[in-house]
Amino acid sequence: MTTLQREENPAPRGNTRRAELVALAGRLFQERGYHGVGMRAIAEAAGIQAASLYHHFRNKEELLLETIFVVDRDMVAEQLPILDGPGTHRERLARLVHAHILHIGANHDAWRVAGRELRALSPEHLEMVQGYRRGYQHRITRHLTDGVGAGEFVCSDPRLATLALLDMINGPNEWYQPDGRLDIGEIADLYAEMVIRQLSD
Repeated sequence: MTTLQREENPAPRGNTRRAELVALAGRLFQERGYHGVGMRAIAEAAGIQAASLYHHFRNKEELLLETIFVVDRDMVAEQLPILDGPGTHRERLARLVHAHILHIGANHDAWRVAGRELRALSPEHLEMVQGYRRGYQHRITRHLTDGVGAGEFVCSDPRLATLALLDMINGPNEWYQPDGRLDIGEIADLYAEMVIRQLSD
């Protein structure tokens, strides 16, 4: 059984209330830090008793894991089919980059938490998260390699290019603000254009 298959908990997207609690916890973790928030504070913010929160989640780390999974499991599951869809290699990569940036805008708290609180996870849970990240990285590398073979990309080292691409498209996580000069859709358009231009020269 692979790392990607060893999930302990059901995905929050299948349970609306569970997903709401994950989103709330993500906001509190982002604002106060993982170690600055307790289960009682999360329950109070949700307007429920702590016992009710424990009905959904065994402990605080499980809430943290589900928050990080919004980025490192759910996004991967949504994004990777784009690379297997219709269109040229350039068109598919542009759609992936665009969707990736939009995901940051729609899930800003989860992205901040996923970037800053990994060390709070147990080694087993950390390996789960890293497994999803490696899977995403490897699939993009394969797409770039195939695109080079098809004559659509100019890239001497697809593995290195993948790391550079991910550094670039993960960047808005650190600086994007909803009330900034550009909205997230405009940023997504510009990033998709820049990535394809860079790989086509």
